[in-house]
Amino acid sequence: MLVGDLQRVIEYPRLGFAIGQDVPEDVRAAYESLIRDGFTGRLIAP
Repeated sequence: MLVGDLQRVIEYPRLGFAIGQDVPEDVRAAYESLIRDGFTGRLIAP
């Protein structure tokens, strides 16, 4: 669930649904690692 939440923190400002927030590089790296490991069930569909 947290992977999907973080994706929304990253993507929603680009879509106009939220204000931008700083995502530290280590958090972004962990997020990308979790996606590579298959934690994709809560991601926004492409």
